[in-house]
Amino acid sequence: MRKHQWLATLLSLICTGLGMFYIGTPGMLIGGTLLMALQGAALFVFFMTLGYLGVIIGPLVIGIHLIGLIIPVIYLSYRSPRKPRFDEKRRRQLSSPWKIALRTIIGVALFAGSIYAGYTYGSAPFMKTAAEKQVVQTAAESYLEQKYNEPFKVTDVDYTWAIGSYQLKAHPEQTPELEFTLKSNDASPPVISNDTYLSLLWGQQLKERLKPLLNELYPDQAFGRAYVYTNSDTVVRDYSQLASDSGDVSQNISLIVFADLTADNMTQEKERVLELIQRLPSLTVPGETDLTIDYYAADLKTPGNVKKARQDIDVMKEKSSIATFRAFDISKITSVADIEMRGLE
Repeated sequence: MRKHQWLATLLSLICTGLGMFYIGTPGMLIGGTLLMALQGAALFVFFMTLGYLGVIIGPLVIGIHLIGLIIPVIYLSYRSPRKPRFDEKRRRQLSSPWKIALRTIIGVALFAGSIYAGYTYGSAPFMKTAAEKQVVQTAAESYLEQKYNEPFKVTDVDYTWAIGSYQLKAHPEQTPELEFTLKSNDASPPVISNDTYLSLLWGQQLKERLKPLLNELYPDQAFGRAYVYTNSDTVVRDYSQLASDSGDVSQNISLIVFADLTADNMTQEKERVLELIQRLPSLTVPGETDLTIDYYAADLKTPGNVKKARQDIDVMKEKSSIATFRAFDISKITSVADIEMRGLE
């Protein structure tokens, strides 16, 4: 009997009420089913209330689980000289291994079903099925191909129930490293909008134009990223052609520089930044240009960091910068006095 007690306890620890199915009396089967159903219902309520009732549901779920654990332990530990028929009935109930196995399998299936139902029906209003996401993915790929006359691959489809829209990630099939974002509403058929493909494409082209200047001013020290935005709906692939477009152009240039800034070389660095600002208009198209430079200690310029920074300068965000320069519009910077190195001054 002790062996059965240990097995029932172990099963009850694994799944709520499973030890009761192991015992298998009608009362145990009904009780175990009820406890499993309550666990599924608790999960359903948790999702439907967006987790706000977690402080109540959490202890409730633990309590239900403990009840399913305690009942088999008490049942199998109970001894009564006055009720010999009870002990005999209990032995007969646990004498057939195949019946025990069958009851246990049924219990596992019911427990899994209750959890699945609670999760599926509780989260359904806030999630989309794979088929629904596939519809949006297909619509987005078709939209991009028609707009830009080249094939695209959508790699991620994420639905946000609070605003009823999808956020997607995609890239051209020929240049998978150029990953951009776009959106879709929840309509049928979906309406695709807000793709950032051209902004990133122009940014890459601007980044290439900046490289010679950065190599001259910051030899093997600076790495950058650029992002370009225009309010024009015209599809212009060549960044240099934006100058003839009628839309307003905004350009964001972000740099990281590996250099040890001190009070002794601060003036020299400001003069270098001023020269960079004065020469940028020859490389950018007419419009507002935002410039950010984050400085990191020179000893952080390891081969590994350099390799990562060439791909994405955000890799350095986990490190602490020693200084930052930010100009929301470089046209307003006319002298060294306008340059402020935050973090050092």
